[in-house]
Amino acid sequence: AAASLAHVHKAKLHDGSDVAVKIQRPNIHAQLRSDVRILVRMSQAMERRARWAEDMDLSGIVLEFGTTLLRELDYRIEAYNARRLSRVLEPIEGIRVPDVHYDLSSSGVLTLEFIRGVKSTNAAAIEEAGLEPEVLADRVVRAAVKMLMIDGFFHGDPHPGNVFVDLDNGDMVMLDTGMVGELTFQQRIKLGSLLLTVRNGDVEGLAQTLK
Repeated sequence: AAASLAHVHKAKLHDGSDVAVKIQRPNIHAQLRSDVRILVRMSQAMERRARWAEDMDLSGIVLEFGTTLLRELDYRIEAYNARRLSRVLEPIEGIRVPDVHYDLSSSGVLTLEFIRGVKSTNAAAIEEAGLEPEVLADRVVRAAVKMLMIDGFFHGDPHPGNVFVDLDNGDMVMLDTGMVGELTFQQRIKLGSLLLTVRNGDVEGLAQTLK
């Protein structure tokens, strides 16, 4: 697989087991820092010319996004995120993250358990394997509640390409833990209040929660 920051290869260990090896692209640190500087300067120029850009702090958003990307270039952080997220998801049956081979990983190389499966949006393959979509959806909801409301540590990029379904055992596997997020206890309380007000159709309560 290939992406803008890295490429991933299938490999075999001495014991014959398959692994996925994620390797950074050459000179990506310098290239990404240069790109982020350009984007920040462009967003600052837009803030001087457009009120909406200034109101939304466009340069701040771009800088935060760029800082997050730069952190993703240290695969030791991604490995730590995988271990922490694994503990968060452990109580929920049927959803997990790939195991990390820490002895074969570094800041620029990440070696992971190889996951055989399909994207969570591949309904045809999932039904053909005899798996129940409702059960898989329930696992995702439970995982989201556990991550967001209970632990406050969550996967930050759960698009279909990062959520695989193992057709052999029905496990859902969350890939790519480079981007994660954290919520404080107070933020979790506010999120819970927001969800309750939306569920109850309480417009006034919703306005108070969003203050």
